Amino acid sequence: MTHPDQTATQPGPPVPDPATGTATRHNPRTDLWLRVSPFAVAWVVTLIMIIVSVIAFPSSIKFSGLSTLTPLIGVLVIASLGQALVIGTGGIDLSSASVITLVGLAFVRYSNGEQTHVIKGLVAAIVVGLLCGLINGIAVEFLKLSPLVSTLATGQVMLGIATVWYEGGANSLSLPKNWLDFSSHTVHGVSYTLILGIVLALLLSVLLSRTLGGRRLSAASTSIMTSRYQGIQVRRLRGGTYVLASLFYTIGGVLLAGTIGTPTLSLGNPYQLASIVAVVLGGASLAGGRVHPGAVLAGALFLAFINQDVQIAGWASGIQAVVQGVVLIAAMLVGSVSGFRNLHKKRSRSPLSRSTKGS
Repeated sequence: MTHPDQTATQPGPPVPDPATGTATRHNPRTDLWLRVSPFAVAWVVTLIMIIVSVIAFPSSIKFSGLSTLTPLIGVLVIASLGQALVIGTGGIDLSSASVITLVGLAFVRYSNGEQTHVIKGLVAAIVVGLLCGLINGIAVEFLKLSPLVSTLATGQVMLGIATVWYEGGANSLSLPKNWLDFSSHTVHGVSYTLILGIVLALLLSVLLSRTLGGRRLSAASTSIMTSRYQGIQVRRLRGGTYVLASLFYTIGGVLLAGTIGTPTLSLGNPYQLASIVAVVLGGASLAGGRVHPGAVLAGALFLAFINQDVQIAGWASGIQAVVQGVVLIAAMLVGSVSGFRNLHKKRSRSPLSRSTKGS
């Protein structure tokens, strides 16, 4: 008789492998490891990085350092969560920086520095951001344009509109004081922006793993044809990721504008590559697949502390871009090696490889 505690760890019934047609047993331990490992690895590496940063630069954990750093980390977390949704479908959003810049200028333009016009400015920024995401989603998923080229092109259009607004008077406007106070407010040195970023990461994790829509999106991201056979609206779900991503960029953009005080045409530039790097550091593949918001949060923290260390060390500003590029390449190499090993293991276990070895 099997003990109740042992049933959870025993392999499940044989499941046909779509690649080989043979029956393989479902192992709960393997599934648990696949779910936990990206999250665990990302956080272990990040915690090591934070400890090294604190030891090398103790000033980074002082109240003044945290109050300056945590709002920028929060914006990076929020922007990276949006980018993660798009990368999960196998796409990429190179318009993220332009969306952040455009919504920041839309907010300052329509709020006009008046505390009573904050809601008006927020509504304008949200409408602009959602429209940008809708255009990207239609271009990529319905018009079948390359996400790399189409989002780069739409980003240039958005930046052009932002330039017109900026030169048309937005450069002389300031944000409402109540929004400036809210964006810069902290709790024991930790900004509201970072707290919101953590909350959004938790909500997105629940959305992707616990809701029907999230599970359908994961299915549409990993296997398009199978999802279509199951009746899932693949194009709508995948196109919707660009809209939801732009909503995240909008939240980050208006909070960043409040943190800086006066939006400029370079408002979103630091988050163009950084958001992609943070997602890859979180274990996501640029080819698409399951994303882990908690791991993306860890990746954003890792990258933020590296950037801060570069600045505290007094290195040239260009070194920060060099570091981001190197970290991205290293993370992609690690992911490629891991993927190659998994593929090699699968092939070595296939009946064809075993029969070949036997012959």
